[in-house]
Amino acid sequence: MEVAQKTWDPQRAAFVKGGGTVWDGMAYDPELNLLYVGTGNGAPYDQRKRSPAGGDNLYLSSILAINPDTGRLVWHYQTTPGDIWDFTAVQKMIQADLVINGRQRKVLMQAPKNGFFYVLDRATGELLSAKNYSYVNWASHVDMKTGRPAVTKQGDYYTGPKLLYPSWSGAHSWQPMAFNPKTNLVYIPVIDIPNFWVDMPNSGGKLKFVNGFFTTAGITPDGAFDAKTLKPLFGTLPDLKQIKAPRPGALVREVLRAWDPVKQKVVWEQETSNGYRSYDGGVLTTAGNLVFQGRGDGDFVVYAADTGKQLKRINTGSTIMAAPMTYSVNGTQYVAVQTGYGGTAIVTPISPKSAAATRVNENRILVFKLDGDEVPKPPLRNDEPFPSPPKSDATPEQIKSGEIKFNQHCAQCHVFSPNVTPDLRRISEGVHQNFKEIVLRGQRAFMGMGRFDDVLTENDADEIHAYLISEQANAYNLEHKQEEKLKQRASKH
Repeated sequence: MEVAQKTWDPQRAAFVKGGGTVWDGMAYDPELNLLYVGTGNGAPYDQRKRSPAGGDNLYLSSILAINPDTGRLVWHYQTTPGDIWDFTAVQKMIQADLVINGRQRKVLMQAPKNGFFYVLDRATGELLSAKNYSYVNWASHVDMKTGRPAVTKQGDYYTGPKLLYPSWSGAHSWQPMAFNPKTNLVYIPVIDIPNFWVDMPNSGGKLKFVNGFFTTAGITPDGAFDAKTLKPLFGTLPDLKQIKAPRPGALVREVLRAWDPVKQKVVWEQETSNGYRSYDGGVLTTAGNLVFQGRGDGDFVVYAADTGKQLKRINTGSTIMAAPMTYSVNGTQYVAVQTGYGGTAIVTPISPKSAAATRVNENRILVFKLDGDEVPKPPLRNDEPFPSPPKSDATPEQIKSGEIKFNQHCAQCHVFSPNVTPDLRRISEGVHQNFKEIVLRGQRAFMGMGRFDDVLTENDADEIHAYLISEQANAYNLEHKQEEKLKQRASKH
């Protein structure tokens, strides 16, 4: 990708064609000797920049069946032709033998980001069914003759910001789903949330591109959404109070959903969050009619696989994003799961509903058995006060310019809240003194903070630094005002 320049040129960079990466789901059928590979979204998202002539951009957001001996493509199915919504098809694929229309079929099942559940003949790639397993408004249905989604007017965000279901996080992401051959149900950790897709150059805001998104952006209207704060950068968006969910339930919700892949319908569901995304974990199902799922709020929950009845709920104090696994030793069955907030969640602040918002975010492996001991919880968070900011002689114009550049290049990883990456309003005196060495010349590359002198100039770094000092001063002053109010209240009593 041609971005190694002293001055970022979004128009030049945006025309580079890319995407279709393979970063998650694969499956292998030893009988058919076929390797199934899921491919990712287009990059950049805006197809007008990626592919001005349009078209399907074949093999983006697709399932490929490959002969592993020769590397040749045997068949393919594209779930989202010409993808402009980050609707990857890399999610886990499950092989099963199902009776469909009275005939036993060897099938491949996937619930990709775009919200439709696909059942394909895994020998030929024939589309057997495609029904939305979550609320979808970017497309009305999948045409069973052509296999193509029927895109709606709501799906076209080039004509203005659109509230789209599902969000760019997908109706289902990397967290594994599970299939139980006894119930013939698939258990999907569904992300039933929307986002506003914004065509930034035409939105009226000052932000024209974001590194990683380029000229489009997806903004989730969760409890942290503030239209007034976003307006200078992204243009006018409706206030959160004005946004109504177009389907029953809260605007933002996560759901564990039991899906019948033959009848193409929901059999049962359990809502796992409300109002905020908390990044719930993947799913395990067992022959003992059980379904296990860890949740963002720290609960580890066991359900009856056939009915969805909650059988057990254990609070661990740790965010759980991974899928559980099970094994047996000397006749005793164990269920284990890795805990910890991170991964793809770093691009957003830690949800106030997440266990990581109140307790230290420890990465642990928890192992459960019947009649086991109580789970030890991590200590409560005790964030240090905001440090006093250094003096700055930056002008308001420089600070505003720094805000735009921060959002373009830095905000994908660094957010102003507790997270797995540093909140840059809390940087120390030593970091302030070495800011340009860190940002431009990779002084902390060994810690994962690479150098940015290929896209940022010395002046860019100075303006970003000025913006961060301003934000640190705001946070520091607000914190001290709150402390003074608490002292005054205490003195009255």
